[in-house]
Amino acid sequence: MNKINNYIESFNLDDILLKEVREKLLLRHYKKGEYILEAHKETNSIYFVVEGTVEVSCILDNGNSICLNVLKPLEIFGDIEFINKQEVLFDVIARNDVLVMLLPFTVAREHLNNNINFWRFLAIEGNKKLLNTNKAIFYKSTLKAKDIFLKYIEDNDGEITFKSLDELSSRLNISYRNLTRIIAFYVKNKTISKDRNCIKIL
Repeated sequence: MNKINNYIESFNLDDILLKEVREKLLLRHYKKGEYILEAHKETNSIYFVVEGTVEVSCILDNGNSICLNVLKPLEIFGDIEFINKQEVLFDVIARNDVLVMLLPFTVAREHLNNNINFWRFLAIEGNKKLLNTNKAIFYKSTLKAKDIFLKYIEDNDGEITFKSLDELSSRLNISYRNLTRIIAFYVKNKTISKDRNCIKIL
């Protein structure tokens, strides 16, 4: 409970998460690569990212995955599902060790339905996510494959790991053949280093 109070104070959530709500909040830890939410499944909480980063992604019709957003403290997810009373829209995956604070929907409806600060907070956070998602889609549609590749590494603190190049090509929505050329180009220019399953910016 003390840890929850510390997060609430450090992120200035006192006017949003009132005393009667705090007692019903939960903390949950996820390891790197673990799915926090899966698309087309149910969720019953709003998630506050208090430590670590998460990736919001979706599977395209061609089977490839596209990263729509990267959420850091203090950003939220599950809010759209709460407002619209619908199933989860996109996959949410831990990019590293992640700690989230959960606000159950039932608690929000019971205690925060008339809290204007709570609804203002959801509106601001929702708008930020929408802008970031639109930006990600714009980058995907306009940037060259080389730029997308490098930006993805930069967004992951300069280092990425992967199971195989085939898996990485699907993740970036870049053809396998083109990806191998891009990697060879940047390795030759000493922009990146590549081990078996890891790429780092030098």
